[in-house]
This record gives sequence, structure tokens and C-alpha cells, in this order.
Amino acid sequence: MTNTISNIIQELHERYKGRLDGALADYIPELTRADPNWFAISVFTVDGHCYEVGDHRQPFTIQSVSKPFTYGIILDDLGFDHVSTKIGVEPSGDAFNSISLDPSTGRTLNPMINAGAIAASGQVYGRDREARFSRILKKFSAYAARNLEVDDDVYRSESRTGFRNRAIANLLRNFDIIDDPVDETVEVYFRQCSILVNCSDLALMGATLANGGVNPVTKERVLKQENVDRVLSVMSTCGMYDSSGEWIVNVGLPAKSGVGGGMVGVLPGQLGVAVFSPLLDAKGNSVRGLKTFADLSRRFNLHLFNFPTVSDYTIRRISRLSQTVSHRVRPRQQQEMLTRHGDRVTIIELQGDLFFCGMERLLRAKTDHAMDSDLFILDLTRVGLIDRATQDLLLMVARDLGADGKRLWLVDPQDLVTDNVLHDGDFSIRVLDSLDIALETCEQEILDTHDAALAEDLFVPVENFDIFQGLSEAEMENVEPLLETRNFDRSAPIIEQGDEAD
Repeated sequence: MTNTISNIIQELHERYKGRLDGALADYIPELTRADPNWFAISVFTVDGHCYEVGDHRQPFTIQSVSKPFTYGIILDDLGFDHVSTKIGVEPSGDAFNSISLDPSTGRTLNPMINAGAIAASGQVYGRDREARFSRILKKFSAYAARNLEVDDDVYRSESRTGFRNRAIANLLRNFDIIDDPVDETVEVYFRQCSILVNCSDLALMGATLANGGVNPVTKERVLKQENVDRVLSVMSTCGMYDSSGEWIVNVGLPAKSGVGGGMVGVLPGQLGVAVFSPLLDAKGNSVRGLKTFADLSRRFNLHLFNFPTVSDYTIRRISRLSQTVSHRVRPRQQQEMLTRHGDRVTIIELQGDLFFCGMERLLRAKTDHAMDSDLFILDLTRVGLIDRATQDLLLMVARDLGADGKRLWLVDPQDLVTDNVLHDGDFSIRVLDSLDIALETCEQEILDTHDAALAEDLFVPVENFDIFQGLSEAEMENVEPLLETRNFDRSAPIIEQGDEAD
């Protein structure tokens, strides 16, 4: 039985494979050798599953689709503040090979046009051009989860005919945007654009960005989390050249195209999509790619700004300790004591992914129960993801409660909350491994506080033990001499798993 997702992309492939409008890129002579019939669609999810159809294993040169990934390399190395002194983030509204430089500083408008991409290639660490390109190739291979290679014929073709890019590089050198010899920088850029990928590679590279910079297949971190949003933002506003505005309205995904026919789009947190078809429109974008992406966006509801309403079910249940007890079996008098004082403890069980809107619901619930609660137990057992901003809000909640003489405990068996949130200076949040442990710990606290008066009443006569129920008085007279009273310190183990039975 075929998968529904596979059926949909197969349907789109059938719909557009007969379209032969557009033209092969001819300003790089070697690109005219491409077969106009090549056409592939690949969808890669952040949990590592791929759907693909058509010529998805056909290699082609990455060309300008390389630009966001090289931009990510220098962001990781140099930081956004430094990079932004040389490369801006504003859309140019011009063609990809336009000479778009600030007339006073020489700063390029963004890293998605040739000027910005050449400037980015010139900032990659390396003692010479071989070392810099080797680093780029290694990083791209990490995105694709395989060792990538260069199409030397395309590289030589680009190098022989790249006069305009050399002119742009000379202008960049004039303004000290690049420091190395111009020829070295442009040769790195030409080789970067000549790296061979296939459609599935591009989809996985997109899925790595969608997965916060971690490759879904290898689990390797390829891009720092804090730089993922910067790369995707520039892809959103500048990735489709002078069609970027129309693209973000109609498709609504961060994306990048290349004159080799490849296109990659990213839906953060969910998937990467790639289309390969070498027939281009006048702006250098794949004709079939544009149509396919528009249909995919509509069929799968991929548009970033058509986000569904956040579920009302982030909070699974709110209860009190008087209603939700641990599995610990306690004498009747202790149970009554816990019922009497348990209403001062509120248990909030969460589920799903916890981001701002879910946290806002949690804050309201905390406020509603703050007056009559001394302790909040927050159960994250069923939570899938929690971002850093939400964790910081959680820390603020704990501090606010502490200032009012109240406490917040976390049940976090998956270690979702980072250690520097749990321990911030002299303040810390108590974390327990399971809700049952949290409940039992809380119960013991209440009993330690209120149970002294009941201590003498907690003795249970032997005949009341469940194991002896149903025995006659005569039978009990035979049993009692065989029993031995033992005393244990509190918290000392009475019997442990693996002990020899006695």
C-alpha cells in the first residue's frame, strides 16, 4: 500500500513533468548540458523520513542554493555582529548577479545575492583557498549526511566565464569587505557553487535547518541553534531574489533557489522540501519548482503565516494532592491527614510541545490557584519539546512563587529543562524523576509537619494485617509467637529488589 504523502507528490510530479517552458542556464556553458526532462521532488521530515519521486538521485551542481549554508558557517565562526559589518540582511529587489553594495561602506545588501555570497566565502576560516573550500565541503557533507564532491567541468566553466563575479569581488576588495586576494576568494566561491548534490540531499539539508541545525539522520549538530533563525530569516526575505516577495505571499516558506535547477524550502520544526528541475524562468528560478512548491504549500498547509490555533489541551489535568495521591499505601490516619492538608498542593500535568502560548495558559492556571496553594508540582512527563524562551519564563515563575513564599517542583524525566535554568545563581528548582516520587515526597513533607500527634495511633495490630485476614483466633495464637518486631530508621530500605527471600 502506498503512503498518502507519496501519492500526493507523485500526483504533482505527474502534473508538471510535461511542462517544458523555461530555459537552461546558459551564462555558465556547462549547465546547458542538463536534460530539460529531469524533475524530482523530495520531502524530508525532522524525524528522518524521506518521501521522493522522479530523478531524486540525479546529481546536479548546488549553485546559489549553497549561499545560506555558507552564511551559516561564518555566523557560527564569527558571530552575527561581526558578519553584519560586511553583509547586510536587506532584500535587494535586484537580480542575483546585481552589483548591490552600499555606496559608502561597500557592505553587501544580503548573503543571498552573488555579492553577499562572495563576501561570505571570503570570510570562511582557512589558511588558504584549499583549506577554506575543504571546510565548506566538509560542512555541506555534514548537512547531506554523505561525502559530497565537486563537478570539475562546471567549476572550470564557471571560472572561465565568471568575469562579472570577479568584478564584484574587486569592488568588495576595494572596500575591504574581503581581505584575501580576489582570485582566491572567487575560486572558492566558484567551487562552492559546483558542489554536486541531488534532490534528496537538498531536502535533508533543508530538514537539518528545520530541525534546529541538527541533522535528522546522523543527529550531528551542523549549525548553532542561535544562528538557525538568522539563516531562515534571510532565506525568507531574500532567498528567491527579486521574486522573494511574491514567493513569501504564495508559498510562505524560507527557501533558496539555484540556476542548477535546485530549490530548497524549510518549514521550521517539521520538514525540508526540495525540487529539482533545470528549466528556469527569467529570474533564475526553476519553473516546475515554483509550481510544485505552490501546490505543496497549499496541499500540506505549509505557509508559515497560516499557523493553526494553538491547542487548548496543553494542560492535561489540574488536581490537588487531596485528589491525586501516590502509590504509597498509608494507614488510615495518615490518609485522612493528607486529605485534610492536600488542597494546599496543586499538580499541573502538561502535554504536547510547550511554547509561548502553552506557557501563557500555564501562567493563567498558576494565577488562578496561587491564593490557596503553597506548592505547585509541574509534570513535564508528556511534554515533547520546550524551547529556551519558555524555560526562561518557567524560571521567572519559580522565582515569583519563591518571593511569595511558595514553591515550584518539576517532574522532568526527559531532562527537557536545561541545568542553567534549574540552577540560576543561588536559586534552584527542585526536579524529581516521576510524578509518583514527587507526590510521595510531598506527602511525607505534610506528614512530617502535621503527623506528630498521630504517631502513637499509627500502630496497627497484627490481626489487622491483610495477610492474616480470615484466620481464626486459634490460628492467630499459633502465628503470633513466630513473628518478630523489627525497627527501621526512616528512609532505610526494608527490602530491595534482588534481595534473597527470607
